[in-house]
Amino acid sequence: MKNFIGIMISVVLISSFANDRSGIQGTIDPPEGARRIWAVSGKDTVSIIPSPGSFIMDVKPGSWKLVVEAVLPYKNAERDGVLVTDGQITDIGLIKLTQ
Repeated sequence: MKNFIGIMISVVLISSFANDRSGIQGTIDPPEGARRIWAVSGKDTVSIIPSPGSFIMDVKPGSWKLVVEAVLPYKNAERDGVLVTDGQITDIGLIKLTQ
């Protein structure tokens, strides 16, 4: 129940800032499985330490590769071609980490 409430609060906060930001958001399963999230586009690199279960990161518009650096015993996960447009938050949905 705590995770659900935390996710709902994150969604509300994200929605209130989404009007003038460009970025990527998503959720991680299991929530404790991600150590760091990297976004790479050309020479630009952005990284964040995610909140358990969800993340949002500000990036420039363009095509990005997203890498989730996992905590053992989970494996890293990647998403290629994440398209971000100006003034929009791109929701990539759920990233399921495997062991």
